[in-house]
Amino acid sequence: MTDVTSLLARAKHVYRTGGWASLLRRALLFAMQLVFVHRVYYLYDSVLEHDQSLRDDNLTPPFDDVSHMILSTNEEVDDLEARGYEFRSLVNDSRERLDAGARASCVFVGKELANIVWVAMTQQARDSLKGPPFRVDFAALECWTGDAWTNPEYRRAGLFSYNDIKSRRQQYEQGIRVSKWAVGKNNTPTKMISSRIGARVSAEGRLLRILWWKSWKETPLSQDQQSHLARGDSSMRAS
Repeated sequence: MTDVTSLLARAKHVYRTGGWASLLRRALLFAMQLVFVHRVYYLYDSVLEHDQSLRDDNLTPPFDDVSHMILSTNEEVDDLEARGYEFRSLVNDSRERLDAGARASCVFVGKELANIVWVAMTQQARDSLKGPPFRVDFAALECWTGDAWTNPEYRRAGLFSYNDIKSRRQQYEQGIRVSKWAVGKNNTPTKMISSRIGARVSAEGRLLRILWWKSWKETPLSQDQQSHLARGDSSMRAS
């Protein structure tokens, strides 16, 4: 699927789920981001051996007709779509990402994609994904998690939390020691989820892009700053 075809498919889905106002807002944001981007993130990590949420035997999805799947090859996606599931029309560059070794942790409601989180266990896989370029030591059995998306029809329904735990549980079963991810500084719901599972916020990351020039800087947080953020006080900043 070409980039143009993928964008048109995503635009059609945005219009179908949110109408013209949502489509126009997304188009304007997309156009602005082609020229200038400035974002601030908090960088989280979770030592999976100590992650108690992975041992929750009562984990249940918020809907009855929910299925969770880890997709790691295009052949798996071909089989899925042959059975009527919707995937590639909603996921940009999925062929290239899977070919590079990235894995898609997906939640479906019926046969509709409701939530997806991408996982990279190698640098090649990481390079195929979007998101802030924070440091990950793949040789030390760390993994990168991000580029998440939730279908607008299922937002605020708990599917991200459900998928996140399922994804990290599989990472742990495959020998990953540390899972790492970034959360936008103003993304309060995801920061709350990260704190609730006991993840450590270790640094602040700043991304600046002007046309083709790009800068990324990571600033470690002090213990005091980490403690404030763990309690939900986002007013603390790295100096």
